[in-house]
Amino acid sequence: MKSLFTTFLLLAGMLLSAPAWAQFTVTGTVLDQQSRQPLVGAAVVVAGQTTSVATDAQGRFSLSAAEEFRAVRVQSLGYVPQEIAIKNANAPLTIGLAPSNTGLSEVQVIGYGTGTDRKLLETPAALTIVTEKDLQRNNTIFLQNTLNQVPGVRMNVRSAASQSNLVIRGIGGTYGRFSIRGVKLYQNGIPLSEADGTTSLDDLDYTTIGRIDVVKGPASTIYGATLGGVVSFQTRKAAPGTSINLGTTVGKYGLLRTNTGLGIGTDKVNLLVNYGHQETQGFRDAHSNSRKDYVTVAGDFYVSDKQTVSVLGTYTNQHDNYAGELDSTDFFTSYLKTAPAYTNRDIGVDAEITRLGLTHTYRFTDKFANSTTLFTSNSNSLSPVEPGYTHAQRAKRGVRSVFTYSPTLGSIATRFAVGTEYMATQDVNKRYAFLTTVGKETGAISMDQEVKSIQTNTFAQAEASVTEHTTVTAGVSYNVVSYTIMDLIPKVKPAVSSSGYRQFDPTFTPRVAVLHSFNDKFSVFAQYSTGFSPPVSSQISLTAAAPIGSGPINPDVKPETNQNVELGSRGTILGNHLNYDVTLFRMQVKNGLVSQVTPDRVTYFVNSGKSEYKGVELALSGNLIDPAKPGVLTQVRPFVSYTYTDAEFKDYKAPSGDFSGKQVTGSFKNLFTGGLDVETQPGIYLNLTSQFTDRTPMSDNNARYAASYWLLNSRLGIRNKLAGHLGYDVFGGLDNITDKRYVASVALNQTTPVGKPTFYNPGMPRNWYAGVNLNYTF
Repeated sequence: MKSLFTTFLLLAGMLLSAPAWAQFTVTGTVLDQQSRQPLVGAAVVVAGQTTSVATDAQGRFSLSAAEEFRAVRVQSLGYVPQEIAIKNANAPLTIGLAPSNTGLSEVQVIGYGTGTDRKLLETPAALTIVTEKDLQRNNTIFLQNTLNQVPGVRMNVRSAASQSNLVIRGIGGTYGRFSIRGVKLYQNGIPLSEADGTTSLDDLDYTTIGRIDVVKGPASTIYGATLGGVVSFQTRKAAPGTSINLGTTVGKYGLLRTNTGLGIGTDKVNLLVNYGHQETQGFRDAHSNSRKDYVTVAGDFYVSDKQTVSVLGTYTNQHDNYAGELDSTDFFTSYLKTAPAYTNRDIGVDAEITRLGLTHTYRFTDKFANSTTLFTSNSNSLSPVEPGYTHAQRAKRGVRSVFTYSPTLGSIATRFAVGTEYMATQDVNKRYAFLTTVGKETGAISMDQEVKSIQTNTFAQAEASVTEHTTVTAGVSYNVVSYTIMDLIPKVKPAVSSSGYRQFDPTFTPRVAVLHSFNDKFSVFAQYSTGFSPPVSSQISLTAAAPIGSGPINPDVKPETNQNVELGSRGTILGNHLNYDVTLFRMQVKNGLVSQVTPDRVTYFVNSGKSEYKGVELALSGNLIDPAKPGVLTQVRPFVSYTYTDAEFKDYKAPSGDFSGKQVTGSFKNLFTGGLDVETQPGIYLNLTSQFTDRTPMSDNNARYAASYWLLNSRLGIRNKLAGHLGYDVFGGLDNITDKRYVASVALNQTTPVGKPTFYNPGMPRNWYAGVNLNYTF
């Protein structure tokens, strides 16, 4: 009886105290949304309560409370907070946080170094991260407004929505207007650049980009031959769950953009599928219209803890008309005029571009992994452009493979990367002569040429944490570039065939860097690196009187090389309210390629001897509001980006004169961007931006400059979520508020024939846009 009574008391006590010992537990992992690396120290809080835990070294957490809860709020410095609904407490959560544009020193770098997680604060290079929030503060259709906020970078667009030119630290401005050279570009680790060193961004759908990493200078050993830097684009990741995305943007000059997308985000897959249609009439009087259709498929499939398969497929169908450059008289009196020669020939391009990449990542152990990418692309374009109607076909094939190993040797943590990148581009170019001075009617074939370009980069990089706060990095890249040109049109003497073969001498590009972190808020670094960029296939021909690319191979034109020294620091001050990033740099470039134009408008290239680029890059930003404290305002973020570059020809003797001591053609001494972002608890936001671009010399003798200018842009909107499922963003913007007339891009080194020289591609006048983006998550 006594035993039975005791048992009864125990059961009664357990029932009465049940609320004290019953626990509701949720487990999961918090990752960087783009890199999939674990976030250490992220706070996971029961929504509406104070119960919280922090993630461990693997980004894992286990959160318990006495009562059942339906959602958790996750936040980490440098990332956008997220509230996650709990549908099944027994299933572990996988939570990906997107980088914010505040506290960026804590954000993880993608695709740099040795494949291990690394914060920006711990990266010994001049590197800027452009987040999705940065992209959303502008009209995402036009990337230049966002990239021009990066210190040391200036992006220009020749026509309404095509033919971009990207300049980093003054490198790129002397190359020409119609493509990007001297800078390597990637999307999801897949090269966008061709084997001949050129890159076109006309087929890249900017509205699907979620992040951009910009490495300035020849600082990234693992990407091989580059002179000005590396730009790495990452497609946007799908949100957790299954979602449908719809978006429409309209604007002045017939702008229309639509997006229809599907996103799937689970523990096993992250898939984004998007179709976009885009068109605009352009702002020139006529013949500046653009139409593009984009298809993007980007997926990560997490096969197991050890194995991930990623795929990227894109298709673009484009039609772009070009309005052409204006002479100095028309630029100041008829700003919107179309160049008559472009209208007469209907000059532009019709093209289809397809890209496909497949990446397999296998983690043999926690310390040893391999990532291998196979990629291919094909393009087919038709273009009426002087001196004839051109039909161009391009096919690219390649592979990139990187092994990473992170052992601890004694007490020293080390990281190693060894890999190679091979790509070959096959171009078939046919040109047909125009029969008349007006129109596109063609006659006999005037050029039939096949060009095969091969670029191979083999690289190795090692890092060692010699102390708890000091890391030493050393690496080297071995670069080989060759061209084979086949002229398929029979030549009758004295005509000269343009067939030939040219392989440039293999080049080693070493790099060494030291970084010291004084604490988790302040670091400094110093580095020495070298770069290499061969002439592209169209720059190696001897063109005394023939169109560029159709003369014999020039045995004298040399690759560009540079030596780069920089000292930098980044961190947070004023109690984490202000982030700073500053870099001092000095680059010495040898054999810089400069375009020249003969009186009959034939372009050719020469080496300019020695040039020197030195300057400072500075970025400041911060949130004046503590987001953890309740209030209407959640962000008041002022920011400043400033670049000073002194680019000077040190030794440049050309047939037309000695230009030593002159400013490098196409370079800018001062670049400035400043702005203010305001966000509120209801979701209303305001973005204000001002940009200054200094004047730039249009010729090697510095006799003429394109004038400096200021641009003022704004965006106002409301962004929030209804019932936890329907996200919306309703917005409107006004760009070039003061209706400034400015030069968007310049035709460099134009000679002055009997007629008027043409230099200027006008920038877009005052224009507005408005739109709505909807996202429904099931």
